[in-house]
Amino acid sequence: MEQSYLQEYSLLLIFVVLSIVVPIGMLAAAKFGSKFGITPIRSSKIKKSAYEGGHPAFSEKPSLFSFGYFYYALLFVAFDVETVLIFPWAVSHGLITNVWGIIPFLGIMFFLAVLTVSFIYVWLKGCLEWIK
Repeated sequence: MEQSYLQEYSLLLIFVVLSIVVPIGMLAAAKFGSKFGITPIRSSKIKKSAYEGGHPAFSEKPSLFSFGYFYYALLFVAFDVETVLIFPWAVSHGLITNVWGIIPFLGIMFFLAVLTVSFIYVWLKGCLEWIK
């Protein structure tokens, strides 16, 4: 019993040891290589600059971005949570038991009504307009 338990976790132990040894070995090899001239490190202004899709940086300060990205992220999270909540409900009440009770149905209809009203509100408020 004891030996089979150790055999089961021996692969996990090997994985953990390798996941620690390999990165440390790579870092040590890079340090050793740069110290003895195998991999020379020549620092320059161009190497230290940020690479943004092949275009040189125009200024050192970061540019401002539209607040619309934040709105879209919030809406994505809201509707993603809706999907996460509806899927288990549909699986548990519709596909497995084949029993549709009125209480779960009314509960999900209320949830969808609140979600629809909030979507209409966001739409009328103009949050989905990219250029205002």
